[in-house]
Amino acid sequence: MKPKRTDSTRPKIFQSPAAAAAAASVTAAYALAKSEKLEFIETDDSNFEGVRENNPVQDFSIEINAIREENKVLVSSVAKVKAENSRVREKIDESMVPTSELSTELHSVQGQLVVERSRCSKPEAQIAELQKRLETSQSIEDEVQQLRRQKSMVDRNMEMAVAQTQGSGGVCRWIAVTPNT
Repeated sequence: MKPKRTDSTRPKIFQSPAAAAAAASVTAAYALAKSEKLEFIETDDSNFEGVRENNPVQDFSIEINAIREENKVLVSSVAKVKAENSRVREKIDESMVPTSELSTELHSVQGQLVVERSRCSKPEAQIAELQKRLETSQSIEDEVQQLRRQKSMVDRNMEMAVAQTQGSGGVCRWIAVTPNT
């Protein structure tokens, strides 16, 4: 590799075109601050084109006016954004008021609901107990019906037995009566 050729007559900062441009703008800004005419150093660099104006202060005033116009536009934009932010904040604040009122109302209704639930729990327990009794009474009713049927069957059997004994005249009548054959 070949070593880079460096120009030792110029400072190292002026060896790149970007660095030279930056140095020139710093020099111009300094000159603008001091409001004096600048004398620029001629360079041998082919990439660098220095400022070669007869009246550099006038050129800077054009740039300054352009920057001031941009600044006015930016300040105006910032003011619009701040106004919009203020409107949005007001809308958020306005929407927060009903939200907090609704939240308070919700808590109140939830409290009432808890009271109503506790008030209704006792009748619900009584209803459940009555339903159990009703179910058991239904089974008792079924049992009573079955017993009534059994009793009626027993009564019929008894009546038939009594009717047979009375109608046949008993064993003696049966023996006494012989069939005519």
